[in-house]
Amino acid sequence: MLERALGVAFVMMAACGGSSPAFVDAAADGSSTDAESVVDAASLDAAADATVDATVALDASLCGNALVDPGETCDGNCPTTCADVLTCTTDTLVGTPGTCDVACQHAGTGCAAGDACCSPGCDSTTDSDCAFTIDPFYDPSYDVRDLGTAPGVPANYGGLTVSPADPNLLLIGGLANNLTGAIYALGLQRDPAGHIVGIVGPATVAREGQYNDGGVVFAPDGVLVLARYPVNELGFQRAASTTTDKTVALAGLGVAASVGGLAHVPAGHPGAGAWKLVSWSGGQWYELTLVADGTGTYDVTAAVLRQTIAGGPEGIVYVPLGSPLFTNPSVLVSEYSAGRVGTYEVDSAGDPVLATRRSLITNLTGAEGAAIDPVSGDFLFSTFGGGSRIIVVRGFSGN
Repeated sequence: MLERALGVAFVMMAACGGSSPAFVDAAADGSSTDAESVVDAASLDAAADATVDATVALDASLCGNALVDPGETCDGNCPTTCADVLTCTTDTLVGTPGTCDVACQHAGTGCAAGDACCSPGCDSTTDSDCAFTIDPFYDPSYDVRDLGTAPGVPANYGGLTVSPADPNLLLIGGLANNLTGAIYALGLQRDPAGHIVGIVGPATVAREGQYNDGGVVFAPDGVLVLARYPVNELGFQRAASTTTDKTVALAGLGVAASVGGLAHVPAGHPGAGAWKLVSWSGGQWYELTLVADGTGTYDVTAAVLRQTIAGGPEGIVYVPLGSPLFTNPSVLVSEYSAGRVGTYEVDSAGDPVLATRRSLITNLTGAEGAAIDPVSGDFLFSTFGGGSRIIVVRGFSGN
């Protein structure tokens, strides 16, 4: 692939603890990386996202028992500082340890042009510091936030996914498209509603990931399937493995060089259970036939060209059913070459209907991976270049 060329005011939730050795599916202790908050729909209550309300314990006599009881925010472990090293926020400590109601508030600095901050509730139409734009059609219902760079993950980023074994663990490709590439693990921070608001590093190497690209997808049985660019292969890692146990060459099946993105159609969607693949940069969209090979991985026995889509596609993911403004079943596509995330309605086989293409986000650089958070329905994508970022979009239906 060409040499491919976006933090967010949030509540600092309890982060995953414990360190992990190399090639273990767990994140290390650490603190959130520096980030800038980007492109938030003003219709969403950003202030609520940015604040944890401190409340007095329901039973004051329980404060001091070293247990966080109902109504308490802490007990014996109350924070003493709220500095989050994020730009675009002011950090305030509220409450007292004596009443076990200490909490942090991280308020956005507002839509002020020229302060190098794109705060919650702002976008490029209200703040010149916001580089990226959510399409006006989706703006009333969706909120886009830049979580920043992933600490410890080397550029450029490939695809990403949430671990099925731990919903607070993010897996993401680093050194994408390279023989030395790997899959890295980071923690996820969530707000009280379960939405993703931050990442916790530094990252640890979790799995092999040679030539990783926009497709990093778990099969329902826990096998990790990797799109491998530019060698035009799929890699398979068994459910209990952290190494690439099998690779399958795709050229002999008629797949144009080279595979970039990959998706498994979720239950309830048209074409449920099918595997879809796109090639970069031509945009060829295929349906794959995967057959269990008896060793814990798969054979790829067929690849049928279904469509050719525009924009230099990479990551692809299906929109959670019932999401606002998506009347019909739809798919999201990270369009690397076009610098945007596009949307399509899909047909009865789960393939994109070309005439329905529209933009979700524009003015991006290097849109790459794609994943849906199984907890909140948030849409996550990575960028290959453009500062190597992790972006989250909320507003989709939760699962």
